[in-house]
Amino acid sequence: MPSSIWVDRAKPASTGLSRGSLVRAAVALLDADGLERVSMRRVAAELGVTVGALYWYVATKDELLELALDEVLGEARVPDDVPGEWRDALAAQAGRMRQVLLRHPWALPLLGRLPNIGPNAVELADAALGVATRAGFPDPGAVAAALHDQVVGAVLAQTGLRHTAALAGDERLGGYLAAASEVHPAAASAMRAGTGADVAARSDRRFAFSLGCLLDGLAARLPDDA
Repeated sequence: MPSSIWVDRAKPASTGLSRGSLVRAAVALLDADGLERVSMRRVAAELGVTVGALYWYVATKDELLELALDEVLGEARVPDDVPGEWRDALAAQAGRMRQVLLRHPWALPLLGRLPNIGPNAVELADAALGVATRAGFPDPGAVAAALHDQVVGAVLAQTGLRHTAALAGDERLGGYLAAASEVHPAAASAMRAGTGADVAARSDRRFAFSLGCLLDGLAARLPDDA
């Protein structure tokens, strides 16, 4: 990834643009239309400039997407003075990251597609590593990775529940679940429950339970002298 991810270029006097306005326009389009429908041409049209003007600030579309991703990751930053011990700090970080990814659904696939090395992303990683280090974990990187994976998995599951709930009235889904219940009644019952209207509340409960399990497991791995 070019170093311009970290170093902003001075804007040409003739454009009236800035990297910030470019990134904000991209985020707005991504929020409104999703990842697949956003192009450099659409961003340029939104800003009222030519496509070529954008390339003064970013080398490629992927670089713009990296900057847009990093922009929204800035929303997940948690104050350093979160009250409580390491569990509270990690839980606060996980909760903020989950909310960001749910608020900006296009960001989730980009986490696996792009290097994710912008300033906000690195700051978030450093914060989790700092909490784990101060708590006395022998492998802070593993703790940070486990927290990240927990959040990503939870958001992916909630996204799936949203899609399932949207299909609640589809006769094909009802027929499939009826057939599946004869062979796998427990799984079919759980899938049927996923078509309910309280996706957000159910997802909140699932996230709180699974995050608690992760934190309990991490606590059990702390050295006795930590």
